[in-house]
Amino acid sequence: MRILTLALLAPFTAEFLLADQYLAGPPELGQQLGMFALYVAFYGAAALLIREAARRAGRGWPTILTLALAFGVFEEGLLTQTLFNPHYLGQDLLSFGHVPLLGIGGPWTLYVLTLHVVWSIGAPIAIAEALFGREPWLKKVGLSLWSVSLLVGAVATFAITYAFAPFVAHPAQLAGAALVVVALAVAAFRFRAPAWSSTPGRPWAAFALGLGASTAFQLVFRSVDSLPWLLVGLLLAIEAAAVVAVVRLRPPAFPLAAGATLTYCWLGLKTAIEHGPAAIFEQSALIVVSVALLVVTARRVRTQVSVRMVH
Repeated sequence: MRILTLALLAPFTAEFLLADQYLAGPPELGQQLGMFALYVAFYGAAALLIREAARRAGRGWPTILTLALAFGVFEEGLLTQTLFNPHYLGQDLLSFGHVPLLGIGGPWTLYVLTLHVVWSIGAPIAIAEALFGREPWLKKVGLSLWSVSLLVGAVATFAITYAFAPFVAHPAQLAGAALVVVALAVAAFRFRAPAWSSTPGRPWAAFALGLGASTAFQLVFRSVDSLPWLLVGLLLAIEAAAVVAVVRLRPPAFPLAAGATLTYCWLGLKTAIEHGPAAIFEQSALIVVSVALLVVTARRVRTQVSVRMVH
């Protein structure tokens, strides 16, 4: 159950709660089910393997989030190549804050990689671990199967992206992205698990931090349409402030993830509203499922804390 929960939750949050399935227009139900199956194979496998690698090595959230960043570079730099494709799905992603030497757009690169760290990988793992614990979950067979799943998902992601947006980055860009992925994966295991433990008495402060920081990040990205490096500075400032607050508050991970997940709820609904009643109904149902899961998880966490306090 715990493996399936994370495998489903990662793509659910990363793509469907954000309403990314509507980027190319409202898809048919069969298309959406096919997309979700692909995302389970890719996002679900990535989240499971990242969590498993970190926990088996006795590492904590710095390792998980650094591996999540490596995953983001892997997807956006080597598979979909949105970091380098100036006209991905007809969108102009790179001219705003273009960096000619690297062939990337500064604001887009920071934004999309943050999405993967926080929402594609980080939040789903935090919610799943709040439900099922932090110990390793996968046996050798599971590790092998999910590794194959990740490979198949990666190949399919590249093939489908290329079919809809035929583009291949310069070999130097691809080689650079690959080196960054490897460097981040190696660096991730240089972190030790934090010496301090979370403070269970501050869940509401953590929830407010997760909701407030993630909402500010999304609103700022959408409101600054000139001065790209000002936008980059503001986004980095929000991220830095959130990191400082986490270090000072030492909050549990789940309420932070819950706040960030609610940001995706309203953001996805905003996108769905632009595509008519059917999209609004579907997105509302996804939000209900998401909020219900957060409530169930919060109650379970509260029960666990009460039991620990009694003992």
